[in-house]
Amino acid sequence: MKPLQIILPGLLLVIFGGCSMNVDIEKAKQELLDTDRAFAAYSVEHGAAKAFRAFLAKDAMQLPAGADPILGNEAIYKSMSEGGGDYVLAWEPQSGDVAQSGEMGWTWGKYTMTFKDSDGVEQKRYGKYLNIWQRQMSGQWLAVVDLGNSSPAPEK
Repeated sequence: MKPLQIILPGLLLVIFGGCSMNVDIEKAKQELLDTDRAFAAYSVEHGAAKAFRAFLAKDAMQLPAGADPILGNEAIYKSMSEGGGDYVLAWEPQSGDVAQSGEMGWTWGKYTMTFKDSDGVEQKRYGKYLNIWQRQMSGQWLAVVDLGNSSPAPEK
């Protein structure tokens, strides 16, 4: 028997078997929401620019409201760093989901940006966001698209 006749069927089994892997979607969704919460905690602790640098993929895209898209992790970091880092950006994911393949997912939530105005008075701005995530080969989730825009203040 030729080596190819032995190897080829095994290789095809691995390839096609991998395509039909069962993914525990609820577990993957929880992991994704936990990642988004860790992203938010990192933002509060280390600053938004550093958090986005740590949790966005190298080729990520940010779609800021009223501005052109920003392409690439480093360009996003630079833009956020230059924009004045004297603010706290906090958020909480509200929901999310994961594709049946387990490779892509999304989260959305609400954010609060807290800063001091020129008179030293604390101000708050509110908004909502949508992040699209991709699971890396390592199993880590990284955001590939970040989209956010303002919202009215929450009702008291």
